[in-house]
Amino acid sequence: MNHYHTMGKEKLEREYSPSSCIDDIAVPLSKYRNLSRVAREKLKDQCHRNIKYGPEKRAHMDIFIPKGDGSFPVHIFIHGGYWQELSKEESSFAASNFLDHDIIFIALDYTLAPKARLTHITDQVRRALRWILGHIDTYGGDKNNITLSGNSAGAHLVAEILSDLDDHSPIKGACIISGIYDLRPLVLTYVNDLLGLSMAEAIAASPLFHIPKTACPVIFSYGENETDEFKRQTEVYKDAWQKAGHKASFIPMPGFNHFDIILELNNKNSPLFKAILDQITS
Repeated sequence: MNHYHTMGKEKLEREYSPSSCIDDIAVPLSKYRNLSRVAREKLKDQCHRNIKYGPEKRAHMDIFIPKGDGSFPVHIFIHGGYWQELSKEESSFAASNFLDHDIIFIALDYTLAPKARLTHITDQVRRALRWILGHIDTYGGDKNNITLSGNSAGAHLVAEILSDLDDHSPIKGACIISGIYDLRPLVLTYVNDLLGLSMAEAIAASPLFHIPKTACPVIFSYGENETDEFKRQTEVYKDAWQKAGHKASFIPMPGFNHFDIILELNNKNSPLFKAILDQITS
Protein backbone atom coordinates (compact mmCIF):
# COMPACT_ATOMS: atom_id res chain seq x y z
CA MET A 1 0.00 0.00 0.00
CA ASN A 2 1.31 3.44 -0.93
CA HIS A 3 1.67 6.05 1.79
CA TYR A 4 -1.07 8.30 0.39
CA HIS A 5 -3.66 5.56 0.95
CA THR A 6 -3.09 5.89 4.70
CA MET A 7 -2.99 9.68 4.77
CA GLY A 8 -6.70 10.31 5.26
CA LYS A 9 -8.98 12.16 2.86
CA GLU A 10 -8.77 15.58 4.52
CA LYS A 11 -4.98 15.59 4.76
CA LEU A 12 -4.56 14.26 1.22
CA GLU A 13 -6.80 17.01 -0.13
CA ARG A 14 -4.80 19.62 1.76
CA GLU A 15 -1.43 18.23 0.66
CA TYR A 16 -2.45 18.40 -2.99
CA SER A 17 -4.02 21.85 -2.68
CA PRO A 18 -1.19 24.34 -3.34
CA SER A 19 -3.32 27.22 -2.09
CA SER A 20 -3.45 25.63 1.37
CA CYS A 21 -0.08 27.29 2.06
CA ILE A 22 -1.13 30.86 1.23
CA ASP A 23 -3.81 33.26 2.44
CA ASP A 24 -5.48 34.27 -0.82
CA ILE A 25 -4.90 32.57 -4.17
CA ALA A 26 -6.46 35.53 -5.99
CA VAL A 27 -3.41 37.66 -5.16
CA PRO A 28 -0.75 35.71 -7.12
CA LEU A 29 -3.15 34.98 -9.98
CA SER A 30 -3.87 38.70 -10.30
CA LYS A 31 -0.13 39.36 -10.29
CA TYR A 32 0.38 36.83 -13.10
CA ARG A 33 -2.28 38.59 -15.19
CA ASN A 34 -1.09 42.13 -14.52
CA LEU A 35 2.61 41.46 -15.05
CA SER A 36 1.86 39.51 -18.23
CA ARG A 37 -0.33 42.31 -19.56
CA VAL A 38 2.39 44.86 -18.85
CA ALA A 39 4.96 42.68 -20.61
CA ARG A 40 2.78 42.32 -23.71
CA GLU A 41 2.19 46.07 -23.85
CA LYS A 42 5.89 46.82 -23.41
CA LEU A 43 6.88 44.28 -26.05
CA LYS A 44 3.95 44.72 -28.43
CA ASP A 45 6.27 45.35 -31.38
CA GLN A 46 8.26 42.22 -30.58
CA CYS A 47 5.38 39.83 -29.90
CA HIS A 48 3.62 37.55 -32.36
CA ARG A 49 0.29 36.81 -30.70
CA ASN A 50 -1.92 33.73 -30.96
CA ILE A 51 0.26 31.73 -33.33
CA LYS A 52 -1.57 28.49 -34.04
CA TYR A 53 0.12 25.11 -33.72
CA GLY A 54 -2.99 22.92 -34.03
CA PRO A 55 -6.72 22.92 -34.81
CA GLU A 56 -7.99 23.28 -31.24
CA LYS A 57 -9.17 26.72 -30.08
CA ARG A 58 -6.43 27.00 -27.48
CA ALA A 59 -3.70 25.38 -29.54
CA HIS A 60 -1.77 28.63 -29.86
CA MET A 61 1.19 30.50 -28.42
CA ASP A 62 2.67 33.96 -28.04
CA ILE A 63 6.22 34.34 -29.38
CA PHE A 64 8.36 37.19 -28.05
CA ILE A 65 11.45 37.99 -30.12
CA PRO A 66 14.55 40.01 -29.14
CA LYS A 67 15.56 42.99 -31.25
CA GLY A 68 18.27 42.56 -33.83
CA ASP A 69 19.32 39.79 -36.14
CA GLY A 70 20.70 36.43 -35.31
CA SER A 71 19.79 32.90 -34.46
CA PHE A 72 18.35 33.31 -30.97
CA PRO A 73 18.04 30.59 -28.32
CA VAL A 74 14.44 29.64 -27.60
CA HIS A 75 12.76 29.21 -24.20
CA ILE A 76 9.29 27.69 -23.93
CA PHE A 77 7.19 28.24 -20.79
CA ILE A 78 4.24 25.96 -19.99
CA HIS A 79 1.80 27.26 -17.39
CA GLY A 80 0.30 25.42 -14.44
CA GLY A 81 -3.24 25.36 -13.06
CA TYR A 82 -3.82 21.62 -12.51
CA TRP A 83 -4.54 21.27 -16.27
CA GLN A 84 -7.85 23.05 -15.51
CA GLU A 85 -7.06 26.75 -15.12
CA LEU A 86 -4.94 29.64 -16.42
CA SER A 87 -3.63 30.26 -19.93
CA LYS A 88 -0.88 31.95 -21.86
CA GLU A 89 -2.52 35.26 -20.96
CA GLU A 90 -1.08 34.86 -17.44
CA SER A 91 2.23 33.45 -18.69
CA SER A 92 4.13 36.35 -20.28
CA PHE A 93 5.48 37.87 -17.05
CA ALA A 94 9.05 36.69 -17.70
CA ALA A 95 9.23 37.66 -21.37
CA SER A 96 11.15 40.90 -20.80
CA ASN A 97 13.89 39.20 -18.82
CA PHE A 98 14.49 36.56 -21.47
CA LEU A 99 14.45 39.10 -24.30
CA ASP A 100 16.93 41.26 -22.38
CA HIS A 101 19.28 38.26 -22.63
CA ASP A 102 18.60 37.80 -26.37
CA ILE A 103 16.43 34.71 -25.87
CA ILE A 104 13.12 34.11 -27.63
CA PHE A 105 10.36 33.53 -25.07
CA ILE A 106 7.29 31.46 -25.93
CA ALA A 107 4.18 31.37 -23.73
CA LEU A 108 2.37 28.17 -24.66
CA ASP A 109 -1.35 27.50 -24.35
CA TYR A 110 -3.33 24.25 -24.38
CA THR A 111 -6.89 23.01 -23.99
CA LEU A 112 -8.01 22.64 -20.38
CA ALA A 113 -9.90 19.84 -18.64
CA PRO A 114 -12.70 18.86 -18.79
CA LYS A 115 -12.82 19.93 -22.44
CA ALA A 116 -9.76 17.77 -23.05
CA ARG A 117 -8.54 14.59 -21.43
CA LEU A 118 -5.05 14.69 -19.97
CA THR A 119 -3.75 12.41 -22.73
CA HIS A 120 -4.95 14.95 -25.29
CA ILE A 121 -3.38 17.85 -23.39
CA THR A 122 -0.05 16.01 -23.32
CA ASP A 123 -0.35 15.30 -27.04
CA GLN A 124 -1.04 18.99 -27.65
CA VAL A 125 2.14 20.22 -25.98
CA ARG A 126 4.17 17.60 -27.85
CA ARG A 127 2.64 18.83 -31.10
CA ALA A 128 3.46 22.39 -30.07
CA LEU A 129 7.11 21.45 -29.68
CA ARG A 130 7.12 19.81 -33.11
CA TRP A 131 5.58 22.96 -34.60
CA ILE A 132 8.23 25.13 -32.92
CA LEU A 133 11.02 22.91 -34.25
CA GLY A 134 9.61 23.22 -37.75
CA HIS A 135 8.89 26.94 -37.76
CA ILE A 136 10.94 28.84 -35.18
CA ASP A 137 13.70 29.62 -37.68
CA THR A 138 11.26 31.93 -39.48
CA TYR A 139 11.10 33.96 -36.24
CA GLY A 140 14.88 34.09 -35.90
CA GLY A 141 15.08 31.17 -33.49
CA ASP A 142 17.72 28.46 -33.20
CA LYS A 143 15.93 25.11 -33.24
CA ASN A 144 19.07 23.48 -31.87
CA ASN A 145 19.06 25.58 -28.70
CA ILE A 146 15.71 25.05 -27.02
CA THR A 147 15.00 24.98 -23.30
CA LEU A 148 11.76 24.42 -21.44
CA SER A 149 10.29 25.43 -18.12
CA GLY A 150 6.99 24.86 -16.37
CA ASN A 151 5.44 25.04 -12.96
CA SER A 152 2.93 22.74 -11.26
CA ALA A 153 0.88 21.11 -14.05
CA GLY A 154 3.20 22.80 -16.52
CA ALA A 155 6.14 21.05 -14.89
CA HIS A 156 4.32 17.75 -15.41
CA LEU A 157 3.81 18.56 -19.09
CA VAL A 158 7.48 19.46 -19.51
CA ALA A 159 8.39 16.14 -17.87
CA GLU A 160 6.06 14.34 -20.28
CA ILE A 161 7.90 15.96 -23.19
CA LEU A 162 11.20 14.84 -21.68
CA SER A 163 9.95 11.25 -21.49
CA ASP A 164 10.01 11.19 -25.31
CA LEU A 165 13.58 12.37 -25.81
CA ASP A 166 15.96 10.51 -28.09
CA ASP A 167 19.60 10.87 -29.12
CA HIS A 168 18.68 13.53 -31.68
CA SER A 169 16.60 15.73 -29.39
CA PRO A 170 17.32 19.47 -29.70
CA ILE A 171 16.27 20.12 -26.09
CA LYS A 172 19.31 21.50 -24.24
CA GLY A 173 17.71 21.56 -20.82
CA ALA A 174 14.60 21.98 -18.73
CA CYS A 175 13.55 23.59 -15.46
CA ILE A 176 10.61 22.00 -13.67
CA ILE A 177 9.18 23.76 -10.66
CA SER A 178 6.74 22.45 -8.04
CA GLY A 179 5.44 19.70 -10.28
CA ILE A 180 3.40 16.51 -10.00
CA TYR A 181 5.22 13.52 -11.45
CA ASP A 182 3.28 10.62 -9.88
CA LEU A 183 -0.40 11.25 -10.56
CA ARG A 184 -1.77 8.33 -8.56
CA PRO A 185 -2.56 10.37 -5.42
CA LEU A 186 -4.59 12.85 -7.49
CA VAL A 187 -7.12 10.15 -8.35
CA LEU A 188 -8.21 10.25 -4.71
CA THR A 189 -8.58 14.05 -4.51
CA TYR A 190 -10.81 16.89 -5.71
CA VAL A 191 -8.34 17.50 -8.55
CA ASN A 192 -9.71 14.43 -10.31
CA ASP A 193 -13.28 15.74 -10.39
CA LEU A 194 -12.59 17.38 -13.75
CA LEU A 195 -9.71 15.18 -14.90
CA GLY A 196 -11.64 11.92 -14.50
CA LEU A 197 -8.51 9.77 -14.37
CA SER A 198 -8.63 6.08 -13.59
CA MET A 199 -5.69 4.69 -11.62
CA ALA A 200 -4.37 3.03 -14.79
CA GLU A 201 -4.59 6.33 -16.67
CA ALA A 202 -2.82 8.13 -13.82
CA ILE A 203 0.06 5.66 -13.97
CA ALA A 204 0.29 5.99 -17.76
CA ALA A 205 0.41 9.79 -17.41
CA SER A 206 3.05 9.82 -14.65
CA PRO A 207 6.55 10.85 -15.80
CA LEU A 208 7.99 9.06 -12.76
CA PHE A 209 7.25 5.74 -14.45
CA HIS A 210 8.57 6.76 -17.87
CA ILE A 211 12.14 7.92 -17.34
CA PRO A 212 13.80 8.12 -20.78
CA LYS A 213 17.05 6.40 -21.69
CA THR A 214 18.30 9.64 -23.26
CA ALA A 215 17.86 12.88 -21.37
CA CYS A 216 18.87 16.51 -21.15
CA PRO A 217 19.98 18.21 -17.92
CA VAL A 218 17.07 19.12 -15.65
CA ILE A 219 16.78 21.79 -12.96
CA PHE A 220 14.41 20.82 -10.15
CA SER A 221 12.96 23.30 -7.69
CA TYR A 222 10.12 24.05 -5.29
CA GLY A 223 9.36 26.73 -2.74
CA GLU A 224 10.16 26.41 0.94
CA ASN A 225 6.52 27.16 1.78
CA GLU A 226 4.88 24.28 -0.06
CA THR A 227 3.16 21.15 1.16
CA ASP A 228 5.19 18.08 2.06
CA GLU A 229 3.67 16.15 -0.83
CA PHE A 230 4.69 18.68 -3.45
CA LYS A 231 8.22 18.60 -2.06
CA ARG A 232 8.21 14.79 -1.99
CA GLN A 233 7.01 14.61 -5.60
CA THR A 234 10.03 16.59 -6.74
CA GLU A 235 12.52 14.69 -4.58
CA VAL A 236 11.31 11.28 -5.77
CA TYR A 237 11.33 12.27 -9.44
CA LYS A 238 14.75 13.91 -9.13
CA ASP A 239 16.15 10.77 -7.50
CA ALA A 240 14.71 8.59 -10.28
CA TRP A 241 16.20 10.93 -12.89
CA GLN A 242 19.64 10.71 -11.30
CA LYS A 243 19.46 6.94 -10.77
CA ALA A 244 18.90 6.61 -14.51
CA GLY A 245 22.24 8.35 -15.00
CA HIS A 246 20.82 11.70 -16.05
CA LYS A 247 22.12 15.10 -15.01
CA ALA A 248 20.00 16.88 -12.40
CA SER A 249 20.41 19.88 -10.13
CA PHE A 250 18.25 21.24 -7.34
CA ILE A 251 17.71 24.94 -6.67
CA PRO A 252 16.39 25.63 -3.15
CA MET A 253 14.07 28.64 -2.94
CA PRO A 254 13.75 29.71 0.72
CA GLY A 255 10.83 31.99 1.51
CA PHE A 256 8.90 31.19 -1.66
CA ASN A 257 5.62 29.34 -2.12
CA HIS A 258 3.98 27.40 -4.95
CA PHE A 259 2.78 30.57 -6.66
CA ASP A 260 5.38 33.29 -6.25
CA ILE A 261 8.38 31.07 -7.06
CA ILE A 262 7.65 31.13 -10.78
CA LEU A 263 7.81 34.93 -10.89
CA GLU A 264 11.53 34.58 -10.23
CA LEU A 265 11.95 33.75 -13.91
CA ASN A 266 11.56 37.49 -14.44
CA ASN A 267 14.37 38.26 -11.99
CA LYS A 268 17.77 38.32 -13.70
CA ASN A 269 19.49 37.77 -10.34
CA SER A 270 17.35 34.79 -9.36
CA PRO A 271 19.17 31.45 -8.97
CA LEU A 272 16.40 29.85 -11.04
CA PHE A 273 16.88 32.19 -13.98
CA LYS A 274 20.66 31.99 -13.73
CA ALA A 275 20.48 28.19 -13.85
CA ILE A 276 18.31 28.31 -16.98
CA LEU A 277 20.70 30.82 -18.54
CA ASP A 278 23.57 28.43 -17.84
CA GLN A 279 21.70 25.67 -19.70
CA ILE A 280 21.17 27.95 -22.67
CA THR A 281 24.73 29.22 -22.90
CA SER A 282 26.53 25.95 -22.09
